[in-house]
Amino acid sequence: MTVPIDYRQAGPDFDRFMLDLRETLDLQTTHQAWGVLLGVFETFRRRLTPAETLAFAKALPPLLRATFVQDWNFDGPQAPFADRDALDREVMAYHRDHQLAEPGCIAATAATLWRHADRQRLEAALARLPQGARDFWSDQA
Repeated sequence: MTVPIDYRQAGPDFDRFMLDLRETLDLQTTHQAWGVLLGVFETFRRRLTPAETLAFAKALPPLLRATFVQDWNFDGPQAPFADRDALDREVMAYHRDHQLAEPGCIAATAATLWRHADRQRLEAALARLPQGARDFWSDQA
């Protein structure tokens, strides 16, 4: 059995994603973009059940999937979805001392994700999730 192309290309694909995210967020480094990505992923994940989290993770490219589930506390309380401004503020509060997220960070991350993920897989995963999850990944501010 051959290694799936998603895994063979995981490193270069992730690097392209991070460079695109850095540009979309108008940041100076991919390290800064990484902090925003972690905040966005944690903010979203906090609103899903474990089954929903895994369903969404399966739709992501391999290294984004690993990033999405890293440090996951699946025993924590599930937060409700809120309006985009409140969710952006939550991302901005993630690691507040070295977070460079600004209003619109979720929409920017969503737009980048849509450019790099398999659209059909992502749409199928989101179709199984609550409306708030679909709204979260809208790239409209």
